[in-house]
Amino acid sequence: MQFLSSNEADWERRHPVTLLFFLIAHLYVLVYMNGSVWLLIGLVGLLVLERRFPLGLTGVLLAFLVISMAPMLIGWDVSFNRIIRQLVQLATFLFGMVWVSRFLKLDRFLPLLAGWPRSTQLLFGAWALIPTMERAIRLSMKSHARNDWQEAIVVGIDSQRQEPVYRVPRSRRFEQHDLVPLAVLTGCFGATYGGWPLLWLLYPYLTKGGMRDALVIIRGYTRR
Repeated sequence: MQFLSSNEADWERRHPVTLLFFLIAHLYVLVYMNGSVWLLIGLVGLLVLERRFPLGLTGVLLAFLVISMAPMLIGWDVSFNRIIRQLVQLATFLFGMVWVSRFLKLDRFLPLLAGWPRSTQLLFGAWALIPTMERAIRLSMKSHARNDWQEAIVVGIDSQRQEPVYRVPRSRRFEQHDLVPLAVLTGCFGATYGGWPLLWLLYPYLTKGGMRDALVIIRGYTRR
């Protein structure tokens, strides 16, 4: 479990350009290379090990399966192979996006929009912060009383009477050490494109912290 922490701190230090390339490559893998059952099994296994398996999405998959087989009730021919293939593709995409959401935050791409119009920055910033705000609100509702929430809402409304100052942080310069994760990303994507989809699931854990944790775990097993 320590190795599967994906080392969010290392991901926070990565350059937005590297994160953008990873997002594009990840979407390509999920959309065009999602017919692999092994990739789906790997995603499900990682989500279970990280205790983040989305049980709610299983209802979506069951609904898709029921709707796909509904024409059988009126005597239509249904291809079970195509249904299973589409079900695997849908499950791979949904589970893949849930899996990547842990260490790839959309607000990390805000520095790339520094030269864009302010309305675009505000729109993307609000959209990117929705998952973080939803999680924070859910946790706060469990840990705070209702009266505290009512007071917080009043304070929040009062603070919005004046137009808030919104400033997009500037992106740091792309330095030489940023080429290392980009090179590893290229290698993992090449291996995945060559027919090894499970290697793509290893890339997020190939960080300094992840390798250090892996060595500690391996040494612990070898000393037993």
